[in-house]
Amino acid sequence: MSTSRKGSSQSDEEQKNRVREFERLLGREDIRLSCREMKEILSGRSGKEGMHSDPLLLDVREDWEYRYVRFPGAIHIPLSRLPESLDKIPSDRIVVVYCHTGIRSLLACYLLQQNGFEKVRNLEGGIDEYARTIEPALPQYRLENGRRPPETVLAENARGQVKGDHNPWGEGVSVRIPL
Repeated sequence: MSTSRKGSSQSDEEQKNRVREFERLLGREDIRLSCREMKEILSGRSGKEGMHSDPLLLDVREDWEYRYVRFPGAIHIPLSRLPESLDKIPSDRIVVVYCHTGIRSLLACYLLQQNGFEKVRNLEGGIDEYARTIEPALPQYRLENGRRPPETVLAENARGQVKGDHNPWGEGVSVRIPL
């Protein structure tokens, strides 16, 4: 699979179309939160209806992704562990869910809604789009085909040894910024 841009291996438009297709399949096109709206939330001045209260940021990426880059104050529950961790999420707050590109977080939103969480939002484009369009100082990474473990890949990237074969759970760091 070739890389068409920094971040994921699909073009921005292909990625957004894929997420919107999932939204239609799940019957939930009303939970989308733009990166600009996320910036307002992070700055504490959201104008979006219902977002004036303190939303909970939920990161559903893998452990290594969370360690690499995250939003301040986010709680971390990987999507694979979300079903047995629902009791750790307050049901009286708006939950803004994010992942790398918005697909895993959309599935998490659906799972939350199926379990009685009424106020959920999905960050459109995930932390990848946020880093590219709003906050370019945030580290970025790619999710592509390959076999090397993420820890190995991140160490190689830190040394400037980016390789052509990529790990499906991330590598090819585009920006190296200390957290």
